[in-house]
Amino acid sequence: MDPSSDSPKPYSCVVCYKRKVKCDRKEPCSRCAKAEVECIYQPPPPPRRRKRARDASGSASSEREKPFQRISRDSPRAADTGDAAHFETRTSLAESKSGSSERMIMRGGNSVYLENNLWTSASHELADAAEVLDASNNPDSSSQEDGGGEDMLLLGSVTKKNITDLHPNPVHIFKLWQKFLENINPLIKILHTPTLQPQILEAAGEISNTGKELEALMFAVYCIALASLPTVEVEKSFGESKKKLLARCRRGAQIAFSNVSFLRTSNLMVLQALMLYILSMRAFSDPHTIWTMSGVALRIAQRIGIHRDGYGYGLSVFETEIRRRIWFQLIIIDSTSAQFCGVAPSPLPATADTMPPININDTDLDPRMTELPCEKEGPTDMIFCLTRCEFGKWLRRWGKHAGPSHSPWAFLSSSSMSLKEKDKAIDELEELLEHKFLQYCDKSIPLHLATLVMARSVIHYTRLMAHHPRQYQGSNIRLSQIEKDIIFDNCLKMAEYADYTQANNDIQRFSWHTVHHMPWDAMIFMLSEMRFRADLEEKSKVWQIIGNIYTHHLRHRRMAVQLPLHHALENLMIRAWKVYIEECNLLQRVPISCPTIVETLIGNSNEDSQSRSDFHDALDPQATKGGHCLVRQGSLVMESLLQDAPSANLGENRGNVDYIVHDETPMDWNDWDNLLNQFQESLMDDMDLMAGTTF
Repeated sequence: MDPSSDSPKPYSCVVCYKRKVKCDRKEPCSRCAKAEVECIYQPPPPPRRRKRARDASGSASSEREKPFQRISRDSPRAADTGDAAHFETRTSLAESKSGSSERMIMRGGNSVYLENNLWTSASHELADAAEVLDASNNPDSSSQEDGGGEDMLLLGSVTKKNITDLHPNPVHIFKLWQKFLENINPLIKILHTPTLQPQILEAAGEISNTGKELEALMFAVYCIALASLPTVEVEKSFGESKKKLLARCRRGAQIAFSNVSFLRTSNLMVLQALMLYILSMRAFSDPHTIWTMSGVALRIAQRIGIHRDGYGYGLSVFETEIRRRIWFQLIIIDSTSAQFCGVAPSPLPATADTMPPININDTDLDPRMTELPCEKEGPTDMIFCLTRCEFGKWLRRWGKHAGPSHSPWAFLSSSSMSLKEKDKAIDELEELLEHKFLQYCDKSIPLHLATLVMARSVIHYTRLMAHHPRQYQGSNIRLSQIEKDIIFDNCLKMAEYADYTQANNDIQRFSWHTVHHMPWDAMIFMLSEMRFRADLEEKSKVWQIIGNIYTHHLRHRRMAVQLPLHHALENLMIRAWKVYIEECNLLQRVPISCPTIVETLIGNSNEDSQSRSDFHDALDPQATKGGHCLVRQGSLVMESLLQDAPSANLGENRGNVDYIVHDETPMDWNDWDNLLNQFQESLMDDMDLMAGTTF
């Protein structure tokens, strides 16, 4: 053994110095030996020169700030797409054009936004502003003695390692990228795909040399692309089960996020990757977990400065527009997940001033451009995203009536506004969306059709929320028949759009987005209200639509064990169907074919044998067509098969939740709200957050 290794070094090793922990100065030191990392000793940098006193003209300050004020307005910058050719490699410090103290330090796709007086002052004192970026992006600086870091809180115990073997083969990478372009990109638009595609294709051919940030983005793309595909298509295209392939890609994403220390990142591409992964999580996690993760993404975005408009800090046209798209999509992700959890969205930073994206195509954007392209009138690649942005602006503007501590949706059920005022606000929204977007939609284009369906569904949903009987719970107010008709009509329209979305082949590619939006309130209200409606043709139409929607829902869940919400809804279905059959017999009308789901529920219900026998005696012999139910909508015939839907236990324990259809007392919406909350909470154990478990 070298005797010199026993004598202590005169200074700390590099790892301990960066982590600001005590070093025993051995070679190797005990901390590096325990973490199994290389222990390096380097002489500390020479002490900094003492500051000179500022003269009256502030010349010293001006001299010190010169290196930080070189903002590249004449040379193009790109949003972080991983291509270093689109970035300046030098570090620049941009001050707000408004003259405030905020600053943004930028270099090669990384940025850190500072608004705290201490930090903004300190940034001027640094010999190199890059120190702020390096400190935040150095994975070693966050490593713990056992080789892990703060990321372990979310990722579990992950040892940083090469994940080349977890990538699909190059042909499959290309297929997944194509599916991302077809199924995902049109609805979110947070990547500039013309710039990114060459990098993806180049990386696919040389995975071992791929940068860590791009690798994290690629795994996020794999995950969300796979989540958007049917199981059969995955097996046919990739030669293995969706469950197995998605589990491997999730594991790769887990390690990739650990490799880039995503909780400390200031890199735009890592944020883009995290957003894609959060969207893919809807296929295997619960809303509460997704909402928590969206909060993490919001914090990262705030650290990068995405909430501040790039124009005010001298960013390039290209980077400013990409950051705008990211910020508004992130707000949508957080707001949507918050709504599913029954909580208010995260409050936005008071300094947020990012402008909405402009209405242009991806081909109109280029990293080298120096002037903003002219905004188009009519449909572009951004039509779906901008429609959602416009709705969000409307909701936040009117949401102020409910108070700052409430969800923006709260004003729709608030007593602070009359129904007339709420309807006027919704009419304004409908006119706005129609004028700016919907009038230009071509139904033959899948993205336009998806935009139409989404926008009109949202309008009917807002009207339902404004008129919902839930707001009168506990009072003596009884809804008038006119009010009930308004609610019923909006519920029916919502259900029709949901049914259409499930059945239309042109927009099936977007089912990863639509499948999570079940019109529960609409179905519950219609099933309850049909007790008192006399129009049998209307009832027949409702039964056909509800049968299709619920059958599709069960098939998507693929779960044999049903939840309390299902038991209650199925019980309501059976009793409402019985009333419908009795009315048809009384009026000597031929009922529609028994919906497959109702027939299945009847066969599996736990009612006593005599009741079941009496029930079947009431059915028209021609009404039941075992195995399928034909539904006509104009010229379209949709056949809903139940071959893949679980039938076991559909009727078990249904008697525990008894809703008497003939009872004319108002629906107890508190009970239904509790069931809906239980349903959301039971979707998936939140320990599956980022772990590579199966789908």
